[in-house]
Amino acid sequence: MSQAVAADAVPPASASAGRVDPRVVRSRQAVLAATVELLTEAGMAGVTVEAISQRSGVAKTTIYRHWPDASRLIVDAVHELAEPCADPDTGTLRGDLEAMLAGLARTLTSSPMAKVLPSLIDAAARDEEVASLRQAWTQERRSSFDRALARAAARGELRADVDADVVSSMAVGALFYRRLVAHQPLSPLLITKVVDAVVSMTTNDPRTVAD
Repeated sequence: MSQAVAADAVPPASASAGRVDPRVVRSRQAVLAATVELLTEAGMAGVTVEAISQRSGVAKTTIYRHWPDASRLIVDAVHELAEPCADPDTGTLRGDLEAMLAGLARTLTSSPMAKVLPSLIDAAARDEEVASLRQAWTQERRSSFDRALARAAARGELRADVDADVVSSMAVGALFYRRLVAHQPLSPLLITKVVDAVVSMTTNDPRTVAD
């Protein structure tokens, strides 16, 4: 285990130069990297300032200087983990949905976020900082879905009575429920069936099986 860096060994940003001291940057990067590792290994329950200090070699006083509380540190670390949301424009609603749901399936199963999401969702019920993070993460995916529906409407694909909120909840919710509640796999066949259902209920295309 490396020797923790003393708080006064990492000075604040230089006001005269208007630049951040490189040692501050290095200490922040070390702390964020350690937090990401702990999150992926043990979820949010395994993230404490003591554990981060041990893992990163940065003193607890220095960590608190950068992050007044653990919640803010976890929020920044999750931002490091999160991958950009898929936002494809394939020319068809079916193609867009297939790409988006395939990306979401990877996020829920094989990405670094997959190990963090269950504890993130749980913590959001008690922590406002984490709740805001969860909301932003889900809203990004909802916005991508809304844009796909808007493009489909502009192309004349959608029926007039489509409720975007209900449709997005059904499509995305199916994957979340299966993975996080039922703990079942998210296979390509499942994604195809979900897309078939959404296309069938929202468009003028009556097919239930993709070409």
